[in-house]
Amino acid sequence: MRVWTRQWQPGGKRRWVATTGNQALIAWLQNALLLELGESPFHVDWGIPVTNSLVTRIWPTFYLEQTVGRFRDYFASLQVAPTAGADTENGPPDYTISAIFTDGTPYPSQASHFNQTFSQTGPSDGTY
Repeated sequence: MRVWTRQWQPGGKRRWVATTGNQALIAWLQNALLLELGESPFHVDWGIPVTNSLVTRIWPTFYLEQTVGRFRDYFASLQVAPTAGADTENGPPDYTISAIFTDGTPYPSQASHFNQTFSQTGPSDGTY
């Protein structure tokens, strides 16, 4: 599998990078979590109603669990949760990913924290 994602480069620019393997699964999961409900032209039922969550200040737990359920078969263990202590009062929902891939590799914790404004799936050198 190959997933294209935009990654930050030194100097503040972004460029499109193809990710493969385990990194592609994380990029795909992050992209699905970043979708607004109904935003995808391919899967209208994918996404999280972030706008409503910001207005009501209620976590979209049902949609988060639905998204995680779609990806469980690709991981030995997958947990996505709202980040405790995140400043959702002044910004979008914030998530933490804990994952173990089917080959037993854990998803590194230093890149597991992101929010709706985050589009980087890893360091600019292409590693985790």
